[in-house]
Amino acid sequence: MASTFPFRLLTPTGIVFEGEAAEVSAIGPLGEFGILPDHINFITSLVPGVLEAKLPDGSTMHWVVSGGLAEVKDNVMTVLANSAESPEAVDAASAAAEVDEADKQFSSLSFYDPAYQPAQEALQLARARVEAATLKSTAR
Repeated sequence: MASTFPFRLLTPTGIVFEGEAAEVSAIGPLGEFGILPDHINFITSLVPGVLEAKLPDGSTMHWVVSGGLAEVKDNVMTVLANSAESPEAVDAASAAAEVDEADKQFSSLSFYDPAYQPAQEALQLARARVEAATLKSTAR
C-alpha cells in the first residue's frame, strides 16, 4: 500500500498545485469526502468549499474552490476547479461581508426561482472564504 499519491489541482488559469499527497478532502454534492492512497477510481462534482491536502511531510494546504470536478484514476487525483484561492488571499472582513450579502439574497428566494441555485452557490463560496480566513489565522 502506497503512503502517498500524485495530486493535481488545476484551474482554467493553470496549475495551482502538483505534487504528492497523503490525503485530500473536499466537498461534493452529498457532503465531505476524503481520498487516501490506493482509493478506488472515483469521480464527482465539487461544490464551493475548502479543499484540504495533507502532504507527506505532515503539513496541510488549503484552497477555497468555487466548484468543479474531482477524479481519482489509477491512484492519481486530479481536481479541475473553476477557481482556487489560498487562505492567505482571503480578507476576513470582506469575506464576512460577502456572507451577509449572499445570505440576504439567498433568504429572499424561492426554491423554484431560477436565481436560487446561483445564490446558494454564492452563499457556500462566501462561507468557505470565511472558513479559509479562520484557517489562516489559526495557522500562525
